[in-house]
Amino acid sequence: MKLTRGLYSALLTLISPVLLWKISKEGTEQNKFSERLGYTPALPIKPVIWLHAASVGEVIAATPLIHKLQREYENHLLLVTTMTATGARQARKALKGQGTHLLLPLDLPWVASRFLDNVKPEVAVFMETELWPNLIHGCHKREIPFIIANGRLSEKSMHHYQHRMGPVIAEVLKEVTAIAAKSDKDAHSFVELGAPAEKVIVTGTIKFDVVPAIGLEDKASALREQMFAERPVWVAGSTHPGEDERILAAHDLVRERYPDAVLILVPRHPQRFDSVAELLEREEVAFTRRSSDNDFTDEHSVLLADTMGELMLMYAMSDVAFVAGSLKPVGGHNLLEPACLSKPVLSGGYLFNFQDVADLFDEQEALIRCDDSGDLSQQITDLLSNDERREEMGQKALSVVEKNRGALERQFQLIRTSLIAAEQRKNESEQAQTVEE
Repeated sequence: MKLTRGLYSALLTLISPVLLWKISKEGTEQNKFSERLGYTPALPIKPVIWLHAASVGEVIAATPLIHKLQREYENHLLLVTTMTATGARQARKALKGQGTHLLLPLDLPWVASRFLDNVKPEVAVFMETELWPNLIHGCHKREIPFIIANGRLSEKSMHHYQHRMGPVIAEVLKEVTAIAAKSDKDAHSFVELGAPAEKVIVTGTIKFDVVPAIGLEDKASALREQMFAERPVWVAGSTHPGEDERILAAHDLVRERYPDAVLILVPRHPQRFDSVAELLEREEVAFTRRSSDNDFTDEHSVLLADTMGELMLMYAMSDVAFVAGSLKPVGGHNLLEPACLSKPVLSGGYLFNFQDVADLFDEQEALIRCDDSGDLSQQITDLLSNDERREEMGQKALSVVEKNRGALERQFQLIRTSLIAAEQRKNESEQAQTVEE
């Protein structure tokens, strides 16, 4: 059965009560549920640039672009939408009070129309893999340029779109203005899905344009001295269920060599903070929570980082960084965050969501992959015991980042060109209307 956009909308309408119930759990104190139905609060009377980033990872990846748009288009309103509550909080942090955040509406035709008619964006920029047919079609119908930035298609996403939504995705990809693919492989995948080849441009990923926040390293140095003094520190960032146990087992082995070693454990999702704390208690691990007022004492060996938006700070406080989501088939997380801080970067073997980035690290021998707890502990102790090798691995990781920067400017120019073209069309339309009158 060919899935047209009309049939897609009909099916989505049927299951919309379930979807609305699910996404109702992704609310925040600052957002209203009505946003999911396309209703928006009163916005400042300014031309709008709309950027969508689904969740925390996409918002972090988009942050350099957010800041550049704020600098270059001070007279515009930057509207950022997200799917998740954690993404919403990260978006507000990225906006720094200079813009507006809303939750993405459900992709039903009348909801999409209501949202677009309320917001009236001059351009829509969607990060990575977000393809919502009715929102894309609504932009096309209103002559709003629609750009996919940092475009990527994992094998999982590719399979989903091909086998479940093939015809409708092929239909709406023809209505997209431009696709800024992050690699040749991703560009090929978008064309295979139905995007016109002339609309797909390989720009690289703006994730490489990540830079530490001003003052971050000074703050990390002071906090590390206050909390850990001279103790060796390693961090496991963005852990998932089933990984924490392996990481704690590795830490036990590290402490056989370095009894005063500290592990900073950073769960990926805030809803897991309490369950990871319970795991630490069951394992009788001496720990404290970052959110508590308790001091980190000589008796503690683990800091549970249970706060939002401090992953980069935790990486900056460490000697060695392990990027989780990679010991189990989650697909890995952002290797570039510790790399831009010149930290030695370790991961597990499951990196299919960041394969192109991981390949670049492998080419420069800048990534250490670990198969299990024993391997992880061995690599960490080796790095802790060898200052020269630790420095070398950190510089190799930083070099990968520096060599691949530049996608931010290329993608920004796509947006800028689209805004100029939209402004020209608007002026021509107004002139034609004046002539008719």
